[in-house]
Amino acid sequence: MKKRSIIFCINYMHTGGVEKSLLSLIDALPRDAFDIHIALMQHKGELLDSIPDDVTVHTLKSIERNKARLGFPLRHATDLSGPLSYLAAKLRGTLIPYYRHILGDERDIDRRFDIAVSYQGPSQLLDWYVPTHISADKYVAWIHFDIAHSFINPRTARIAYPLYDRIFVVSESARQSFCRLFPELAARTEVFNNIVDIDRVRALAHEYTVERPAGKTIVCTVARMNKAKGPRLALDVAAELIRKGFDFKWYWVGGDELLEPCRREAERRGISDSMDFVGLQSNPYPYMAACDVYVQPSLHEGFCITLAEARGFGMPVVCTPFSGSEQVAGQSNAQIVERDPHELAQAIIRASSMPRVDNRDTSTARDINKLLEL
Repeated sequence: MKKRSIIFCINYMHTGGVEKSLLSLIDALPRDAFDIHIALMQHKGELLDSIPDDVTVHTLKSIERNKARLGFPLRHATDLSGPLSYLAAKLRGTLIPYYRHILGDERDIDRRFDIAVSYQGPSQLLDWYVPTHISADKYVAWIHFDIAHSFINPRTARIAYPLYDRIFVVSESARQSFCRLFPELAARTEVFNNIVDIDRVRALAHEYTVERPAGKTIVCTVARMNKAKGPRLALDVAAELIRKGFDFKWYWVGGDELLEPCRREAERRGISDSMDFVGLQSNPYPYMAACDVYVQPSLHEGFCITLAEARGFGMPVVCTPFSGSEQVAGQSNAQIVERDPHELAQAIIRASSMPRVDNRDTSTARDINKLLEL
Protein backbone atom coordinates (compact mmCIF):
# COMPACT_ATOMS: atom_id res chain seq x y z
CA MET A 1 0.00 0.00 0.00
CA LYS A 2 1.32 3.41 -0.97
CA LYS A 3 1.92 5.68 2.00
CA ARG A 4 -0.18 8.81 2.21
CA SER A 5 1.67 11.97 3.18
CA ILE A 6 -0.05 13.97 5.92
CA ILE A 7 1.01 17.25 7.54
CA PHE A 8 -0.39 18.56 10.82
CA CYS A 9 -0.08 22.33 11.28
CA ILE A 10 -0.03 23.66 14.83
CA ASN A 11 1.10 26.78 16.71
CA TYR A 12 3.89 25.24 18.82
CA MET A 13 4.53 22.25 21.09
CA HIS A 14 3.87 23.55 24.59
CA THR A 15 2.42 21.29 27.30
CA GLY A 16 -1.26 21.64 26.42
CA GLY A 17 -4.16 19.39 25.59
CA VAL A 18 -4.06 20.11 21.84
CA GLU A 19 -0.35 19.32 21.63
CA LYS A 20 -0.68 16.14 23.70
CA SER A 21 -3.63 14.96 21.63
CA LEU A 22 -1.57 15.44 18.46
CA LEU A 23 1.25 13.30 19.85
CA SER A 24 -1.22 10.55 20.79
CA LEU A 25 -2.81 10.70 17.33
CA ILE A 26 0.59 10.48 15.63
CA ASP A 27 1.54 7.49 17.78
CA ALA A 28 -1.67 5.75 16.67
CA LEU A 29 -1.20 6.37 12.93
CA PRO A 30 0.05 3.21 11.17
CA ARG A 31 3.48 3.89 9.72
CA ASP A 32 2.85 1.62 6.74
CA ALA A 33 -0.07 3.88 5.77
CA PHE A 34 1.19 7.40 6.56
CA ASP A 35 4.27 9.53 5.97
CA ILE A 36 3.84 12.02 8.83
CA HIS A 37 4.89 15.68 8.99
CA ILE A 38 4.33 18.47 11.54
CA ALA A 39 4.49 22.18 10.69
CA LEU A 40 4.98 24.65 13.54
CA MET A 41 4.11 28.34 13.44
CA GLN A 42 6.78 28.80 16.11
CA HIS A 43 9.53 26.24 16.66
CA LYS A 44 9.29 26.03 20.44
CA GLY A 45 7.65 24.16 23.29
CA GLU A 46 8.35 21.67 26.05
CA LEU A 47 7.02 18.78 23.94
CA LEU A 48 9.32 19.26 20.94
CA ASP A 49 11.51 16.39 22.12
CA SER A 50 8.43 14.16 22.36
CA ILE A 51 7.85 14.24 18.60
CA PRO A 52 8.80 10.79 17.25
CA ASP A 53 12.05 10.58 15.30
CA ASP A 54 10.31 9.33 12.16
CA VAL A 55 8.14 12.46 11.93
CA THR A 56 9.45 15.29 9.75
CA VAL A 57 9.21 18.70 11.45
CA HIS A 58 8.86 21.94 9.46
CA THR A 59 8.70 25.55 10.60
CA LEU A 60 6.31 28.01 8.93
CA LYS A 61 9.05 30.59 8.66
CA SER A 62 6.97 33.31 7.02
CA ILE A 63 4.65 33.28 10.06
CA GLU A 64 7.46 32.94 12.61
CA ARG A 65 9.36 35.81 10.97
CA ASN A 66 6.28 38.06 10.97
CA LYS A 67 4.70 36.94 14.26
CA ALA A 68 5.05 40.39 15.88
CA ARG A 69 3.41 42.15 12.92
CA LEU A 70 0.67 39.52 12.74
CA GLY A 71 -0.05 39.69 16.46
CA PHE A 72 0.44 43.41 17.09
CA PRO A 73 -0.05 45.18 13.73
CA LEU A 74 0.05 48.76 14.99
CA ARG A 75 2.88 48.34 17.49
CA HIS A 76 5.31 46.54 15.16
CA ALA A 77 4.63 48.20 11.82
CA THR A 78 7.66 48.76 9.57
CA ASP A 79 5.86 51.29 7.37
CA LEU A 80 2.40 52.80 6.94
CA SER A 81 1.15 50.11 4.57
CA GLY A 82 0.80 47.55 7.37
CA PRO A 83 -1.37 49.63 9.71
CA LEU A 84 -3.47 50.87 6.80
CA SER A 85 -4.03 47.31 5.58
CA TYR A 86 -4.88 46.20 9.12
CA LEU A 87 -7.40 49.00 9.68
CA ALA A 88 -9.01 48.34 6.30
CA ALA A 89 -9.31 44.65 7.15
CA LYS A 90 -10.90 45.49 10.51
CA LEU A 91 -13.49 47.60 8.74
CA ARG A 92 -14.30 44.66 6.47
CA GLY A 93 -14.81 42.43 9.51
CA THR A 94 -12.05 39.90 8.79
CA LEU A 95 -8.25 40.00 9.08
CA ILE A 96 -7.69 37.82 6.02
CA PRO A 97 -6.80 40.80 3.76
CA TYR A 98 -4.19 41.84 6.33
CA TYR A 99 -2.78 38.29 6.47
CA ARG A 100 -2.49 38.38 2.67
CA HIS A 101 -0.70 41.72 2.89
CA ILE A 102 1.89 40.42 5.35
CA LEU A 103 2.40 36.88 4.04
CA GLY A 104 1.70 37.31 0.34
CA ASP A 105 1.84 34.10 -1.67
CA GLU A 106 5.04 32.79 -0.07
CA ARG A 107 5.08 29.01 0.41
CA ASP A 108 7.06 27.80 3.40
CA ILE A 109 7.01 24.15 2.32
CA ASP A 110 7.93 23.38 -1.29
CA ARG A 111 6.10 20.10 -1.78
CA ARG A 112 2.60 18.66 -2.06
CA PHE A 113 0.86 16.44 0.51
CA ASP A 114 -2.02 14.03 0.27
CA ILE A 115 -3.65 15.55 3.38
CA ALA A 116 -3.01 18.90 5.10
CA VAL A 117 -4.50 19.46 8.55
CA SER A 118 -5.06 22.70 10.44
CA TYR A 119 -4.86 21.10 13.88
CA GLN A 120 -5.11 24.13 16.20
CA GLY A 121 -8.67 25.13 15.37
CA PRO A 122 -10.42 27.34 15.75
CA SER A 123 -7.52 29.60 14.71
CA GLN A 124 -8.16 32.53 12.41
CA LEU A 125 -4.65 32.66 10.97
CA LEU A 126 -3.86 28.95 10.73
CA ASP A 127 -7.31 27.94 9.46
CA TRP A 128 -6.89 30.41 6.58
CA TYR A 129 -3.18 29.71 5.99
CA VAL A 130 -3.32 25.91 5.55
CA PRO A 131 -5.65 25.68 2.51
CA THR A 132 -4.16 28.79 0.87
CA HIS A 133 -0.42 28.27 1.46
CA ILE A 134 0.11 24.50 1.74
CA SER A 135 -0.37 22.34 -1.35
CA ALA A 136 -2.47 19.24 -0.71
CA ASP A 137 -5.08 17.01 -2.33
CA LYS A 138 -7.35 17.09 0.73
CA TYR A 139 -7.72 19.57 3.59
CA VAL A 140 -8.91 18.87 7.15
CA ALA A 141 -9.78 21.40 9.87
CA TRP A 142 -9.64 20.18 13.48
CA ILE A 143 -11.83 21.93 16.09
CA HIS A 144 -10.71 21.41 19.70
CA PHE A 145 -13.01 23.83 21.49
CA ASP A 146 -16.67 24.64 21.89
CA ILE A 147 -16.90 27.64 19.59
CA ALA A 148 -19.87 28.98 21.54
CA HIS A 149 -17.30 29.86 24.23
CA SER A 150 -14.26 30.58 22.02
CA PHE A 151 -13.33 33.72 20.17
CA ILE A 152 -14.15 33.07 16.54
CA ASN A 153 -14.77 35.55 13.75
CA PRO A 154 -17.77 34.17 11.81
CA ARG A 155 -16.83 36.12 8.67
CA THR A 156 -13.30 34.73 8.66
CA ALA A 157 -14.62 31.23 9.39
CA ARG A 158 -17.09 31.42 6.49
CA ILE A 159 -14.20 32.26 4.17
CA ALA A 160 -11.78 29.63 5.51
CA TYR A 161 -13.85 26.56 6.44
CA PRO A 162 -15.53 26.02 3.03
CA LEU A 163 -11.99 25.41 1.70
CA TYR A 164 -11.80 22.20 3.79
CA ASP A 165 -12.97 18.77 2.66
CA ARG A 166 -13.60 17.58 6.22
CA ILE A 167 -14.02 19.29 9.59
CA PHE A 168 -13.31 17.12 12.63
CA VAL A 169 -14.61 18.15 16.06
CA VAL A 170 -13.38 16.43 19.22
CA SER A 171 -16.73 15.78 20.95
CA GLU A 172 -20.36 15.45 19.96
CA SER A 173 -21.51 18.44 22.01
CA ALA A 174 -18.78 20.61 20.46
CA ARG A 175 -19.83 19.38 16.99
CA GLN A 176 -23.42 20.38 17.66
CA SER A 177 -22.27 23.81 18.81
CA PHE A 178 -20.23 24.26 15.62
CA CYS A 179 -23.11 23.19 13.38
CA ARG A 180 -25.52 25.56 15.10
CA LEU A 181 -23.27 28.46 14.12
CA PHE A 182 -22.37 27.09 10.68
CA PRO A 183 -25.28 24.89 9.53
CA GLU A 184 -24.07 25.16 5.94
CA LEU A 185 -20.96 23.16 6.94
CA ALA A 186 -22.77 20.39 8.83
CA ALA A 187 -22.51 17.85 6.01
CA ARG A 188 -18.70 17.89 6.11
CA THR A 189 -18.44 17.99 9.92
CA GLU A 190 -18.05 14.91 12.14
CA VAL A 191 -16.64 13.82 15.49
CA PHE A 192 -13.07 12.55 15.72
CA ASN A 193 -12.48 11.53 19.33
CA ASN A 194 -9.18 12.47 20.91
CA ILE A 195 -6.94 9.47 21.42
CA VAL A 196 -5.46 8.87 24.87
CA ASP A 197 -2.57 6.44 25.34
CA ILE A 198 -3.39 5.23 28.85
CA ASP A 199 -0.43 2.84 29.02
CA ARG A 200 1.97 5.71 28.31
CA VAL A 201 0.27 7.98 30.85
CA ARG A 202 0.42 5.30 33.55
CA ALA A 203 4.12 4.67 32.82
CA LEU A 204 4.93 8.39 33.16
CA ALA A 205 3.15 8.45 36.53
CA HIS A 206 6.11 6.60 38.07
CA GLU A 207 8.74 9.23 37.20
CA TYR A 208 8.58 10.94 40.62
CA THR A 209 6.68 10.79 43.89
CA VAL A 210 4.06 13.31 45.04
CA GLU A 211 3.68 14.12 48.74
CA ARG A 212 0.55 12.64 50.29
CA PRO A 213 -0.02 14.29 53.70
CA ALA A 214 -1.26 11.68 56.18
CA GLY A 215 -4.99 11.62 56.83
CA LYS A 216 -5.89 14.02 54.02
CA THR A 217 -7.94 13.37 50.89
CA ILE A 218 -5.77 14.22 47.89
CA VAL A 219 -7.57 16.21 45.19
CA CYS A 220 -6.00 17.00 41.82
CA THR A 221 -6.70 19.20 38.81
CA VAL A 222 -4.45 19.39 35.75
CA ALA A 223 -5.25 22.45 33.66
CA ARG A 224 -3.90 25.75 32.48
CA MET A 225 -4.35 28.62 34.89
CA ASN A 226 -6.74 30.70 32.84
CA LYS A 227 -10.34 31.80 33.23
CA ALA A 228 -11.77 29.01 31.05
CA LYS A 229 -10.40 26.28 33.34
CA GLY A 230 -12.09 27.66 36.48
CA PRO A 231 -9.27 28.20 39.01
CA ARG A 232 -11.17 30.99 40.80
CA LEU A 233 -14.16 28.66 41.14
CA ALA A 234 -11.76 26.09 42.63
CA LEU A 235 -10.71 28.63 45.26
CA ASP A 236 -14.34 29.06 46.28
CA VAL A 237 -14.83 25.28 46.39
CA ALA A 238 -11.71 24.84 48.54
CA ALA A 239 -12.95 27.49 50.97
CA GLU A 240 -16.32 25.71 51.16
CA LEU A 241 -14.60 22.36 51.85
CA ILE A 242 -12.64 23.93 54.70
CA ARG A 243 -15.83 25.47 56.09
CA LYS A 244 -17.39 22.00 56.12
CA GLY A 245 -14.41 20.59 58.05
CA PHE A 246 -13.18 18.38 55.20
CA ASP A 247 -9.47 17.56 55.51
CA PHE A 248 -7.83 17.68 52.08
CA LYS A 249 -4.85 18.71 49.96
CA TRP A 250 -5.73 20.00 46.47
CA TYR A 251 -2.95 20.10 43.87
CA TRP A 252 -3.65 22.25 40.81
CA VAL A 253 -0.99 21.48 38.19
CA GLY A 254 -0.59 24.01 35.39
CA GLY A 255 0.64 27.48 34.59
CA ASP A 256 -0.71 30.56 32.82
CA GLU A 257 -1.71 34.13 33.56
CA LEU A 258 -3.79 33.34 36.68
CA LEU A 259 -1.13 31.29 38.48
CA GLU A 260 0.34 34.06 40.62
CA PRO A 261 -2.98 35.89 41.19
CA CYS A 262 -4.56 32.65 42.46
CA ARG A 263 -1.57 31.89 44.68
CA ARG A 264 -1.92 35.35 46.23
CA GLU A 265 -5.68 34.88 46.62
CA ALA A 266 -5.17 31.54 48.36
CA GLU A 267 -2.75 33.21 50.78
CA ARG A 268 -5.12 36.13 51.38
CA ARG A 269 -8.01 33.77 52.16
CA GLY A 270 -5.88 31.58 54.42
CA ILE A 271 -6.40 28.40 52.39
CA SER A 272 -2.94 27.98 50.81
CA ASP A 273 -2.09 25.02 53.08
CA SER A 274 -4.98 23.11 51.51
CA MET A 275 -4.98 24.62 47.98
CA ASP A 276 -1.60 24.25 46.30
CA PHE A 277 -1.15 25.83 42.87
CA VAL A 278 1.87 23.78 41.80
CA GLY A 279 2.60 25.51 38.49
CA LEU A 280 3.54 23.99 35.15
CA GLN A 281 4.88 20.43 35.16
CA SER A 282 6.00 18.82 31.90
CA ASN A 283 4.85 15.49 33.41
CA PRO A 284 1.75 16.00 35.60
CA TYR A 285 0.81 12.32 35.77
CA PRO A 286 2.36 11.48 39.17
CA TYR A 287 -0.13 14.00 40.64
CA MET A 288 -3.01 12.23 38.88
CA ALA A 289 -1.85 8.85 40.12
CA ALA A 290 -1.48 10.11 43.68
CA CYS A 291 -4.90 11.69 44.03
CA ASP A 292 -8.06 10.27 45.56
CA VAL A 293 -10.42 12.55 43.63
CA TYR A 294 -9.86 14.25 40.27
CA VAL A 295 -11.70 17.56 39.73
CA GLN A 296 -12.20 19.46 36.46
CA PRO A 297 -14.06 22.73 37.22
CA SER A 298 -13.86 24.17 33.69
CA LEU A 299 -16.23 26.80 32.36
CA HIS A 300 -15.86 25.36 28.87
CA GLU A 301 -13.82 22.81 26.93
CA GLY A 302 -13.93 20.99 23.62
CA PHE A 303 -13.06 17.48 24.77
CA CYS A 304 -10.81 17.89 27.85
CA ILE A 305 -8.00 15.44 27.31
CA THR A 306 -6.82 15.69 30.94
CA LEU A 307 -10.20 14.38 32.08
CA ALA A 308 -9.79 11.39 29.76
CA GLU A 309 -6.26 10.84 31.08
CA ALA A 310 -7.44 11.01 34.69
CA ARG A 311 -10.14 8.45 33.97
CA GLY A 312 -7.39 6.05 32.98
CA PHE A 313 -6.24 5.95 36.62
CA GLY A 314 -9.73 4.95 37.76
CA MET A 315 -10.14 7.46 40.59
CA PRO A 316 -13.49 9.17 41.27
CA VAL A 317 -14.07 12.20 39.06
CA VAL A 318 -15.98 15.42 39.67
CA CYS A 319 -16.44 17.85 36.79
CA THR A 320 -18.66 20.68 35.66
CA PRO A 321 -20.91 20.41 32.57
CA PHE A 322 -18.90 21.38 29.48
CA SER A 323 -18.46 20.07 25.94
CA GLY A 324 -16.67 16.78 26.41
CA SER A 325 -17.91 16.06 29.94
CA GLU A 326 -20.22 13.48 28.40
CA GLN A 327 -17.18 11.16 28.32
CA VAL A 328 -17.77 10.43 32.03
CA ALA A 329 -21.57 10.25 31.88
CA GLY A 330 -22.73 6.92 33.25
CA GLN A 331 -19.39 6.12 34.92
CA SER A 332 -20.18 4.72 38.38
CA ASN A 333 -17.70 6.94 40.27
CA ALA A 334 -18.08 10.15 38.21
CA GLN A 335 -20.27 13.17 38.94
CA ILE A 336 -21.12 16.07 36.63
CA VAL A 337 -22.07 18.99 38.88
CA GLU A 338 -23.21 22.55 38.22
CA ARG A 339 -20.71 25.39 38.74
CA ASP A 340 -21.72 26.07 42.31
CA PRO A 341 -19.11 25.98 45.11
CA HIS A 342 -21.47 24.29 47.57
CA GLU A 343 -22.58 21.61 45.08
CA LEU A 344 -19.02 20.93 43.95
CA ALA A 345 -17.78 20.68 47.53
CA GLN A 346 -20.53 18.20 48.37
CA ALA A 347 -19.64 16.16 45.27
CA ILE A 348 -15.95 16.04 46.25
CA ILE A 349 -16.87 14.83 49.76
CA ARG A 350 -19.08 12.11 48.24
CA ALA A 351 -16.35 11.14 45.78
CA SER A 352 -13.81 10.71 48.58
CA SER A 353 -15.64 7.55 49.69
CA MET A 354 -16.15 6.12 46.20
CA PRO A 355 -13.98 3.22 44.93
CA ARG A 356 -11.64 3.29 41.97
CA VAL A 357 -12.80 1.53 38.81
CA ASP A 358 -10.88 0.05 35.89
CA ASN A 359 -11.04 2.61 33.09
CA ARG A 360 -8.22 1.41 30.87
CA ASP A 361 -10.63 1.69 27.96
CA THR A 362 -11.48 5.40 28.00
CA SER A 363 -13.80 5.06 24.97
CA THR A 364 -11.74 7.53 22.94
CA ALA A 365 -12.54 5.81 19.68
CA ARG A 366 -9.64 5.33 17.31
CA ASP A 367 -11.06 7.01 14.25
CA ILE A 368 -7.99 6.51 12.09
CA ASN A 369 -10.12 5.15 9.26
CA LYS A 370 -11.65 8.61 8.85
CA LEU A 371 -8.24 9.83 7.72
CA LEU A 372 -7.66 6.78 5.53
CA GLU A 373 -11.04 7.30 3.86
CA LEU A 374 -9.95 10.75 2.71
